[in-house]
Amino acid sequence: MHHHHAEELNFELPNGTIAALAWGPKDAQPILAVHGWLDNAASFIPMAPYLKDFRLIAIDLLGHGLSTHFKTGTYFHFIDYVADIVNIMNLCNWERCALLGHSLGAGISSIVAGIIPERVSALGLIDGIGPITVNEQQMPEMMSKSIAEYAHLPDKKLTRYANQEEAIQARLTASKMARTSVELLVSRGLRAEHDGFSWCTDPRLLCKPLAMFTESQIAPFLTRISSKTCLLRPSPGWPFDEKIFMARINYLQNIEVHRIKGDHHIHMDTPEVVGPLINEFYTRVLTG
Repeated sequence: MHHHHAEELNFELPNGTIAALAWGPKDAQPILAVHGWLDNAASFIPMAPYLKDFRLIAIDLLGHGLSTHFKTGTYFHFIDYVADIVNIMNLCNWERCALLGHSLGAGISSIVAGIIPERVSALGLIDGIGPITVNEQQMPEMMSKSIAEYAHLPDKKLTRYANQEEAIQARLTASKMARTSVELLVSRGLRAEHDGFSWCTDPRLLCKPLAMFTESQIAPFLTRISSKTCLLRPSPGWPFDEKIFMARINYLQNIEVHRIKGDHHIHMDTPEVVGPLINEFYTRVLTG
């Protein structure tokens, strides 16, 4: 794939530096792409050639890929990522932009589209809509576990691999996805240490969060989304509760849902299916 045509960008935010890959003409309609949990910007390399008429910017979320880790001594919350996206839009001086999210990135993008609906021109979602939620009854216990996990962070060592191949095999075991997709994520997500390789990931991403949204809390965000939305739902994909998933879809006024055979990383595994579909959506909505 032509990812050698990608530019490497950095965004300086108050809470860290966000690295990004960018493709396409600088004056074209912008699409900000947000990857899933423990992935990185390379998630969108396979799809990039299909969106060549747009300015596609795929970021590494904080704690992922080439972006900095969270500041020392801080707890990580999903909401922080929502703020980062808005801050990047402001840094780029985009009055409006389209969003494209996969998995966790789809969750983040849906919340952004709900808080500043007038600034989101189109919303593309790949196997996700809204964030993962928790039952409020589970919250006290989760909070106590989270504090304990953060306290033990200094003892936590990320797995070391002798070589890249070991890391590729580990990721293939953990996720159902094509080897070529894993290779792309590993090439951006692995760093060489004196005694082998380890993930660039901030270990705090592996801790339980202090707090999470409940299902009733995300409803007001989803109902405020006004942009046209395109949701790709691969089957089997991520094991969402179908009833909750459908309820979320029904909060959106203007959504088209495409159900396609494939796994959770369908946009990486079969870009020749997903690319044209997403490109057609953005072309129709943004250039109309």
